[in-house]
Amino acid sequence: MRTGLMAWCLGLLLALASVGGAQAQIWTEYRPAGGKYIVLMPGKPQESTESVPVGGGRTVLMYQALIERQERAYFGSYADYPQEAVSGQSPQTLLDNVRNGSAKGHSVRNEKHLTIVRNPGREYVIVRTDGVIAVTRIFLVGNRLYQIIAAGRTGVEDHPDTPWFLESFRLLTGN
Repeated sequence: MRTGLMAWCLGLLLALASVGGAQAQIWTEYRPAGGKYIVLMPGKPQESTESVPVGGGRTVLMYQALIERQERAYFGSYADYPQEAVSGQSPQTLLDNVRNGSAKGHSVRNEKHLTIVRNPGREYVIVRTDGVIAVTRIFLVGNRLYQIIAAGRTGVEDHPDTPWFLESFRLLTGN
C-alpha cells in the first residue's frame, strides 16, 4: 500500500545506521491537526503527505509523521479511504490488504489481532530483505486507517522504546 513511503523511511534509517552514541530522549505528545490521534514521539517529527493507491485506480492522501533517533525510526500516519472502498469489503479483509501491501517482497511474523475502542486492528512485524525490522500497528476506524511503526535493525522489537511508542497511541474525539 505505501511501499514507496516505507522504502523512503527505511532508507533514511539505514543512512543513520552509522550514527552512534546514547542520547537522552524526551518523549513528547504528537497530535497532528485533523488526525484525531495522539502518540508519544522522541522529539518533533517531520510531517509530510503522500498520495497512496487504495485499489480500483483510486488514491488517497496519507498524512504522515516521521522521526529518527538512535538507529530507530518512529512513524505515524492516517488516511481516509473513500466510503465505497471500505463498504465493499470486511474490515479484516481491508487490514489484510494493508498488511500484504506493506510487506510485499518481505516476510511477516508475530501477527496478532487488536482492537482500539471496539475498532479492528493488527500488530505484525515485517522483516525486510535488507535486515530492517518494522514493528507495525494498523487500525481501521470507520473509513480511516491509522498506522504506527517502530523500525530499526535486529533488536528493535525488544528495545524498550518500541512498546512505549506503540502503546502510547490513542484516539481522540473532538479535534
